[in-house]
Amino acid sequence: MHESHLIEPVIKGISEHAQREGAKKVTKVRLKIGALVGVNEDTFKETFSVLAKGTMLEGAEVEITDFPGTRVEVVSFDVE
Repeated sequence: MHESHLIEPVIKGISEHAQREGAKKVTKVRLKIGALVGVNEDTFKETFSVLAKGTMLEGAEVEITDFPGTRVEVVSFDVE
């Protein structure tokens, strides 16, 4: 799972921020992924789903936008 090292810090960062804001669940995550990162969108979403199990991001919809770059950026996320 090449994507794990990209996804784990995203899940951790969003979880920490959402908890500070008093959220109970993250329902949607919007990400920008650089084309040069070299990930497959379907594989990325599947891995995200597996790694999010047991966290407040479990079941969250993941929306991905490509851009010319070499990083993963969190654009925004929705909470309950």
